[in-house]
Amino acid sequence: MAESSTNLNASAKNVETTSPGETAARIDIVTVSAIAIVTFLISTVAHEALGHGLASLLVGLHPTRVTSVDLEVSFTGVPAWKVRVVAAAGCAANLVLAGIAITLMRILRPQTPTTRFFLWLLGTNNLLIPGGYMMVLTFLGIGDWNDFVQGLPNVFIWQLGITLLGIILSLAGLFWGARNIDPFLGTQKRGRRALTLTLTAYLAGATANTLAGVLNPTSPMLILISAAASSFGGTVWLLWINAAVRKPDATTSPVALTPQRNWLWIALGIVALLVYFLLLGPGLPR
Repeated sequence: MAESSTNLNASAKNVETTSPGETAARIDIVTVSAIAIVTFLISTVAHEALGHGLASLLVGLHPTRVTSVDLEVSFTGVPAWKVRVVAAAGCAANLVLAGIAITLMRILRPQTPTTRFFLWLLGTNNLLIPGGYMMVLTFLGIGDWNDFVQGLPNVFIWQLGITLLGIILSLAGLFWGARNIDPFLGTQKRGRRALTLTLTAYLAGATANTLAGVLNPTSPMLILISAAASSFGGTVWLLWINAAVRKPDATTSPVALTPQRNWLWIALGIVALLVYFLLLGPGLPR
């Protein structure tokens, strides 16, 4: 009987030591990279095509080309209010997309790690992107919001207000992202897991978007201003999420959701790269 008791105790110890290991299941960075590339592409299409492009059509303008970094449309002889509508519409489209992603997460509460991570990144990114545009570019004399404030009275007050709104949106993206990344962290190695997810997504998505900008037929300067600034600059707050991650609380599941190898998402990532480099980078129509 003493020997049986010893065996039972040993089995119990094995359960205790292997359970924490489940929370530290390895994240597949290839799949996370693919999800990020798809997410950045959707965010770019929302900003340039569904935002600026659709707004241009609605106010009676005629865009000639859309790329991953800009929308080509003539504002010659166009009333100032139409210019402002088009300028603001890119960020507005990103905010609508963020709202859709956040709503879907709340309604569906997906337990599939890849689906949940996609919605998490889509929601976070589309809060950070307009926040970055408003926070940084307003005072530099370039970008959508510089176009927006032209001709307005008290331009400095407008610039200051837009910048403050950008800071608020960026903080909202930071704290929403930090709060909702918790299911992916479990109770073990939380900092390492958060860094793996955010850094991988940031580098993969921003690099793809920036390199696609190299193919822009209009001006190489757009690579630096629009592609690199909006990609690496606008979403850099993804990395600050690591500093905002809290310790696990009573509701944190010990078993972390882990994006593992998923060939569907990898295939979608490859398709997204083809869209970036064959279509959206050079621009449409061609």
